[in-house]
Amino acid sequence: MTSDEVNAYINRPWVGGGRGPDSFDCWGLLAWVQREHFGIHLPERVTDPAGMRAIYHDELESGRWRIVPRPVHGCGVLLRSGDRPHVGVYLQIDGGGVLHAMEGVGVIYTSRHQLTVMGYPRATWYEFLPRDSHSHA
Repeated sequence: MTSDEVNAYINRPWVGGGRGPDSFDCWGLLAWVQREHFGIHLPERVTDPAGMRAIYHDELESGRWRIVPRPVHGCGVLLRSGDRPHVGVYLQIDGGGVLHAMEGVGVIYTSRHQLTVMGYPRATWYEFLPRDSHSHA
């Protein structure tokens, strides 16, 4: 994903349940970018917290999602501020940052060091694997 491709998303509006291409919520943007730019199909977002926890658990258990110690271009990021999780995609552009859709703001690109200033002091980085690339042992 290039700077020009990122710039095409900037300022698109945040809409709850938005799945693109004209508007997004944070999960919708993450899923769209993974599919359109990296060929990864993420599960559809479930609106209830229990459903999302089940998806998260299943994907980690299957090995399709892996927590990585450092961000790499295209990985997902789970940002935490209190108990409200927020997601985006890490891109190694302009020194590295996160493309994400924020309620009341829209789609933005935030440098890593600005995430803490924005109120996201904790980040977990995820590598997503294509569904057919992981064998079950």
